[in-house]
Amino acid sequence: MTADCPDTHDYEPAREHTSEAARRHYWAVAIGLQEVDGLEVSPYLEETARGYIAGEYGMAKTGELIRSYHHDGNDDAHREADLVSQRIAELLASSPFALSSDFLPQIHRHLFQDLDEEIYHPGEFKTERMVKQEEILNGDSVLYADPMTYAMSLRSAIEREQGRAYTTFTGDELKDFCQTIAFLWQVHPFYEGNTRTIAVFSELYLNHLGFDVTNEPFEKHARFYRDALVRAMYRNATASIMPDDAYLIAFYENVLGFADNVLNREALICTPLFDDPSLLRNVDSTEALRKR
Repeated sequence: MTADCPDTHDYEPAREHTSEAARRHYWAVAIGLQEVDGLEVSPYLEETARGYIAGEYGMAKTGELIRSYHHDGNDDAHREADLVSQRIAELLASSPFALSSDFLPQIHRHLFQDLDEEIYHPGEFKTERMVKQEEILNGDSVLYADPMTYAMSLRSAIEREQGRAYTTFTGDELKDFCQTIAFLWQVHPFYEGNTRTIAVFSELYLNHLGFDVTNEPFEKHARFYRDALVRAMYRNATASIMPDDAYLIAFYENVLGFADNVLNREALICTPLFDDPSLLRNVDSTEALRKR
């Protein structure tokens, strides 16, 4: 065969070349990530996902079935988890990516488009800084970005990332990647679903870079993932607690199949905040989850 021979292969939809293992991966990650917000999917979604994995129908049909199931307000307890899981699996299957600050709102809009706009505000930035009490911080909160800085913070982080050239993704390369993911998460620009949005962004990014992503970390350790993001961005000099990205690096080492680190949430607990709740920095000490 020579370079100037006519091309005999037609273009085909990428979805027709996905393996059963890949289809299983999409759903394992999508369902597992609901644990970040303490949500569980319905038995109906699990059954529908199995049909997709087995090749009985495509992702578009899967979406139709899930949205039809929830159309009349049936099973409200599983509504968010089901609808967002399907949209996550849909994105992972299509695998779009752009290293742009505009891509994060696009992901959020896609994931939450089927839910109440007045509550979830798909693709929209918050207008007020929020706090969220964390178990591992004894009720303290990460200091999230102010709405005034959302756009510039996301843009500067992405511009810095655009200047990097990843190759092996070990050592400083993985550390740089994790610091970018943690920073984007700490901006926390959306009303709901920031962690799920960042998790999907990170997997799409890794796929774009040509790395394989394993099922198990996002499937079984989503709560560890969120806590690792907290530890990577929490700073409390008075309590001698500095940002520590070691846990997030350990998580992504597992995601990439580079290691089999033990992901134990207990290891992320900031003991000084439990020993002395007066050290809580971003919420009043009276709001500590455990008081002395």
